Order: sequence, then C-alpha cells, then structure tokens
Amino acid sequence: MATLRYRWTQRGYVAIGVAVVAIVAAYGFRGESFDAVVVRIVDGDTVHVQGQSGDLILRLWGVDAPEMDQVWGMESKVAIGLLCMGETVHVEVKDVDRYKRRVVTIRLSDGRDVANEMLRQGAAWWYADYAPRDLVKRELQDEARAAKIGLWRLPNEPPWIHRHRPH
Repeated sequence: MATLRYRWTQRGYVAIGVAVVAIVAAYGFRGESFDAVVVRIVDGDTVHVQGQSGDLILRLWGVDAPEMDQVWGMESKVAIGLLCMGETVHVEVKDVDRYKRRVVTIRLSDGRDVANEMLRQGAAWWYADYAPRDLVKRELQDEARAAKIGLWRLPNEPPWIHRHRPH
C-alpha cells in the first residue's frame, strides 16, 4: 500500500502563512477593545486614532454619515469632530470592512456612544442594513427626523444611495 507524503516546501509554508494572515485580518479583530486618542476626522463616520497599536482608521458601526459632496457632509464631519477630536475614547471592534478598517463602537469618557450622538444630532443615518436589531439607533433617528434636527432640515438622500449615483 502506497503512502502519500507531503513534502513541505517554502511555497507551502508561505501559502499557510498567507491563509492565517487573511483569516486574522477578516475575523481576528472582532471583540477587541482598547483606548485611543482621536487624532483626525476623515468624515462623519470615520476617524483616525492613535493607540498602543499605532495609527488606526476606524469606521463607526451602525451609522452612515453623508458623503463630503452631499448636503450636510461637512456639518457631519464637524459634529463628530466636536464630539471626539483630541479625546481619549474607548473602542470596541465589531467587524472589519472591505477596506480593512475596523468597524467599531466608540465611547466617550462619559460613556456616550459616538454613533448614537451623531444620530441624536441628525448628523448621520441609522444603517439598518448593518445594524437591523439596534432599536436605539432607529429611535434616535426617528426622533431627530420628527424634530427636523440636522440633516433632516433639508431634502436629502442616504449616503448608500448617493454613492451609487454617477457624479
């Protein structure tokens, strides 16, 4: 009876290494939590932080802010900056997106959730496709919309629709 034996080559080790890195990149950050300082605001739902792991780009979980070329885009960026720029925040990783950004919950030192504050101020939409069970986010958006706060003052379209329109 013949026995098959795999002879490990450098290529085999490289392939295994690449697979492990891909798995860790896709799933390894979920559940991670850490403190960091917000050092730059990209837009209304994306920030750069400096922590023990270095500089990281973080995307808020459960909300989608207007794009910078949209109505209320700059106001949304200013709103998140006023909330957390220069602050030490607590970050909880929920996922990793297709751009390799950690998708996170960010809490201010007083415990407030930055995404929820953005909804309360009418500076972002509840991203129901990604956070369908987060009824707090839905309620905060409904309250801001009913009171015509922030982006709800003007006619607008959600960013997930805007991104797919030709510009």
